[in-house]
Amino acid sequence: HALQLLRQTGVGAHVLKLDRQLPLAEMRQLAAQMMIDDANIEYAEPDRRMFAQLTPNDSSYTSQWDLYDATGGIRAPAAWDLATGLGVVVAVIDTGLHLHADLVGQTVAGYDMIIDTAVSNDGNGRDADPTDPGDWVAAGECGVGSGASGSSWHGTHVAGTIAAKTNNAAGIAGIAFNAKVQPVRVLGKCGGYTSDIADAIVWASGGTVTGLPANATPARVINLSLGGGGACGTTTQTAINGALARGTLTVVAAGNSNTDVSTSSPANCAGVIAVAAVGRTGGRAYYSNYGTGVDVAAPGGEMTVAGDANGVLSTLNSGTSAPVGDTYAYYQGTSMATPHVSAVAALMLSKNPALTPDQV
Repeated sequence: HALQLLRQTGVGAHVLKLDRQLPLAEMRQLAAQMMIDDANIEYAEPDRRMFAQLTPNDSSYTSQWDLYDATGGIRAPAAWDLATGLGVVVAVIDTGLHLHADLVGQTVAGYDMIIDTAVSNDGNGRDADPTDPGDWVAAGECGVGSGASGSSWHGTHVAGTIAAKTNNAAGIAGIAFNAKVQPVRVLGKCGGYTSDIADAIVWASGGTVTGLPANATPARVINLSLGGGGACGTTTQTAINGALARGTLTVVAAGNSNTDVSTSSPANCAGVIAVAAVGRTGGRAYYSNYGTGVDVAAPGGEMTVAGDANGVLSTLNSGTSAPVGDTYAYYQGTSMATPHVSAVAALMLSKNPALTPDQV
């Protein structure tokens, strides 16, 4: 196989491109063979694709049971008497952000980490604009037999749960509404690459990534509402370790496969908070991964039980492909549970900035 060197990542790994697509099993065999053939190779692993951890359902504060409900909710009002997130930056490493009226003034400068223009869907590679242009796909676009889907505006939904404007007589309430969201774009059409996600973790936490400007406002908390199957990769683990060393906490969706979290990366990486999802009853949502690797559960919604209103309501765009206008929608998934935990961590850090990730 012909290999082309693309670049070096923020954790020192080299990203190589093959001359053709291979099944993951063959990629793993090739990686193993490379290590056998060349003793100078510390490790080799496939640059896997990760996907937004959302369970789509095709079908304003009073609708946010996840914030106030005594059974399935987080009882946020009592926490707001103590902290509102002031002074804390939460990086949302996701599909980017399409600015919504309820998020104006709630963000700091982010970055678009997507190099592959087929994934980015914005006509270019890496740049300082993390705006989500939409991630809609046609049938077959993400592989043989893959279905068509409209734009998810996934990062915008996650961002609203964390820091939507509150007490502004409009829309929804964010949990850490005086915190700032840093949108870092890694997911586009057909998901996103772990190498881009690892660089996003490094950059968001204040680390150095070759060719990128320094992050002027490093995040204390990173929200990863994304994942894929398999073990935690070395590239991802190295990035998470670096973030931890810089004092940044990484919060990860456990996954929506109704299976043990040990099979879902990066939730199975060391040093992260892995988040499962509960419904309004407080019990595990039917789709949520589970197991000893789960650190905490949070409201993710369960819309099969009694309709959409049992999902998590947050900021969205009404466009099915390109953006159209502001709206709000109920989503469900461990993707929706994760920002509840990231936002509570932001509340804790605004109350006591000296807390380490381990203490949080």
